[in-house]
Order: sequence, then C-alpha cells, then structure tokens
Amino acid sequence: MKLLGDARKLAIQTIRARHYSQSVPSGKSHYYQHGTALVVFSIPANQFVGRFLFGRPRVVWELSRLWAPDGHERNLLTRAISCSVKAFKQHERGVWALVSYADPNVGHAGFVYRAASWLACGQVEESRYYRSVATGTVVSRRKFHSGGTSMTKAQILALGYTETKQPGRYRYCLPLTSTARREFLRKWSA
Repeated sequence: MKLLGDARKLAIQTIRARHYSQSVPSGKSHYYQHGTALVVFSIPANQFVGRFLFGRPRVVWELSRLWAPDGHERNLLTRAISCSVKAFKQHERGVWALVSYADPNVGHAGFVYRAASWLACGQVEESRYYRSVATGTVVSRRKFHSGGTSMTKAQILALGYTETKQPGRYRYCLPLTSTARREFLRKWSA
C-alpha cells in the first residue's frame, strides 16, 4: 500500500530511527508498506545509472530503502518488494527498470533481491566512508553532502572522523518490461 500524509511521515521517522543508514532519500520518492515492512523507491542519486545498465539513457528508479523490524516473519521482505513493485508500476508509468544495492559492509548480500527475481549486475567500486573516533560508528560520505550541506574532507576529519575504504555494494536490477529485460540480458549476459 502506498503511504501518504501522516502514514508517510511515520514511515520517514521509522526509517530515520531504525534503518542502518538513518536517512531517507532527498529527492522524489514513493513510500510503501507491506505488513510491518517499508519499501522506498526514489529517483537515483546517480543520474547515469540507466545508461550504465542498458548502454543508453533509460528511466530507472532506485529501491533506496528497505526495512522491517528485527524478528519479522520469514519472506516478509521478498513479499514486500514484490507487492511494492506492483503498486509502484501503477503510480509511475514509463519507468524502464528498478535498481537496488546490497551493502556487504553491513552484512547484506542481496539474497532478498534474488528471491524477488531481481538480476545481479556487478559490484560498485570500493567506497569512501568515515569512522567516528569517539564511537566507532561508520557513516557514508553522503551523510556530509546532503540537505544543503557540503563539507570538505578536512572539515569531516576535524569533526573526529577518520577516512576508510570499504568494499562496494552489490547492484541488482529489475527490468519492468519484456523489452527492458531483453536489453538488460543482452548487455549483462555477455
């Protein structure tokens, strides 16, 4: 079910408080709920992802947040993804495909995407992260470059963080039409 109004605000609060990223996408987004799971689709931060996935510009959205409480029932996330994709396709016409990422640095391998019939398409290059010297917490560099904030590396280090590199995230794609699937497989099956 697509979330609007107060239900959407509650979902945003939940994701900020409980998702490992502790953030929500800043661009245009759609929020969905299936049982106790939350799914967020948004316009990707990387505007060239459609060209990368298909070899030419295509309209691609990102499954940017996926959350369910600890101890949730088996297969909830897979069902939530499938139901949310069906609802998303009704709200956003002309989208060629969806992309999402699984972060091995927090123990994610993408099993939930594979179970929902998404297709693997490589791993992103290693990423720069920052670790708090005080707490040991690791945060993405995007934390310092969002919502009108843009900090230099020197400013981030002055806040008590050290720079670290970590393995890149695994990328998954879900073509939304048979033509998109054919084009995707042509490029990624080689």
